[in-house]
Amino acid sequence: MNKLIRVLHFQGRMGLGGAETFMMNTYRNIDRSKIQFDFLLYDDFKDVTPYNEEIKKLGGRIYYVPNPKKNIIKYVTSVSRLLKDHQFDIVHSQVFFGGGLNVWLAKRAGIKKRIVHSHATSHEKEQNIVFKKVRAFLDQLMFKYTTDYLACSYDAGYALFGHNHDFTFIPNGIDIDKYQNIEESKNVIRNSLGIDGDTLVLGNIGRLEKQKNHSFLIEVFSKVKSKESDAILLLIGEGSLEQELKTLVEVKQLTDSVHFLGVRQDIPRMLKAMDIFIMPSLYEGLPISAVEAQAAGKKVVLSTEVSKETQLTDNVSFLSLDESIERWAERTIQHPYQSHPLPTLELYDMNNTAIMMEKIYLNGSK
Repeated sequence: MNKLIRVLHFQGRMGLGGAETFMMNTYRNIDRSKIQFDFLLYDDFKDVTPYNEEIKKLGGRIYYVPNPKKNIIKYVTSVSRLLKDHQFDIVHSQVFFGGGLNVWLAKRAGIKKRIVHSHATSHEKEQNIVFKKVRAFLDQLMFKYTTDYLACSYDAGYALFGHNHDFTFIPNGIDIDKYQNIEESKNVIRNSLGIDGDTLVLGNIGRLEKQKNHSFLIEVFSKVKSKESDAILLLIGEGSLEQELKTLVEVKQLTDSVHFLGVRQDIPRMLKAMDIFIMPSLYEGLPISAVEAQAAGKKVVLSTEVSKETQLTDNVSFLSLDESIERWAERTIQHPYQSHPLPTLELYDMNNTAIMMEKIYLNGSK
């Protein structure tokens, strides 16, 4: 009988973000008779638990350690002890900043396969002198001790590994069928949200954090309202900026038109309720929510900071954040609102992604 391979994911947080959703999609579809996942999370996020029960049911284990941003010594000590006390065959670091430290600790623990995975084109930290020096040191560790380099897009790969280092592109796979075959009608779903059937509905899915640029989105929506007075904006997600954004909505007198829906487990339904998906992010890798929106046949409007590889249908617009609010509003409400898949959408079928990940984990791990 073949040995079960255990993969420890350095995830930090297991909310409903893109990287977490990708790993759970992979976990559900991978051959768990051969490969099992465990998750290393920061104790700051013990109350972020949308996947905890499912992880346990699938056979995974969850370990909490101190947040390295708050106490690096305690983090190193805790991770070193964890790697010593438990048997892991592979470590898979999902964090953009600090992967070098994680693979170094894994190397010290004798773990032979050490994966670093880039999911973004930048980092939320300010790029000051201290940050750049720390990152340069961690990059040295990363390039010295990593065995496998993965990225959700080429832009994300270049951002973390540079243009002169090889990496493997792994599509952020989804269950495409879930977004294309929903029995409920759009009007029924809208009625459940208190929205009329003929209303223009814009939507965004993402953490309410600086990266996602919701304040800019609200400005765009305010301009959209001046052209389409009945328009509605659905914001799905939670985060530290929620109250600040609600205050901005009040100042703009949009309280009745902007719906903060929090974390939702029915994303395919929410996408069906929308006409347009809009994401003016400051940076992204290849956002799963934009892939989901295209699988659902929506018009998609993205900032040029989102990887061009995100375009998987024939109705995706990329706009610079330097463009005027007026220009964003005009492009957003420009017809048509439907889209048709390009052949590249099939690359993002989760079955294909799971096969790719399985090969990476099994290669040289037995």
